[in-house]
Amino acid sequence: MKTLLRIDSSPRKSTSISRQLADVLQSKLEAEVSYTTKNRDTYYDQLIHLGNEDSVTAYFTPENEQTATQKEAIKASNILATEFAEADTYLFAVPMYNFSVSAGLKTYIDLISRAGISFQYTENGPQGLLKNKKAYVIITTGGTKLGTEVDHVTGYMTTFLNFLGITDIEFINSDLIMTNAEEILEGAKTKIQNLSL
Repeated sequence: MKTLLRIDSSPRKSTSISRQLADVLQSKLEAEVSYTTKNRDTYYDQLIHLGNEDSVTAYFTPENEQTATQKEAIKASNILATEFAEADTYLFAVPMYNFSVSAGLKTYIDLISRAGISFQYTENGPQGLLKNKKAYVIITTGGTKLGTEVDHVTGYMTTFLNFLGITDIEFINSDLIMTNAEEILEGAKTKIQNLSL
């Protein structure tokens, strides 16, 4: 059975639009493709926090040369990066905060972007290792129009996923929610239900 990895990144819980839309898409994916779903919450998961200097040095030290302190410092990153690499499909719920992704999501991205796990360095530069995978990215905004010069979420998520080798990306946009939340939310749910998987 395939694995769906869902990544939530809103500090809101019950009132989060991105989480509500992710629930709809997750249900559709599980019903139509029979996924086993794993969940990561970039604001409330205990594993998702940056380490210290030991973790930075450990990333660039061969495993057999790492000290016990270094191994402990990157333990969480190893778990998250391996889990991410092993998933077949990704569901990102991404609210825009100050024109970009939230701090929790940026931290998560830093932790799972690991040389030797999700990408590798080659003589031609970095090369993604996560090819032939699918990502769904739900983007919500309060008052910012996606696709404009101040949308730093769409480009960032595209660059990040492409860097890891993931090029099959389906964006589900739900922007300008503060203008008419109920209508926009229902419109986004309809878009999700009409997606061809």
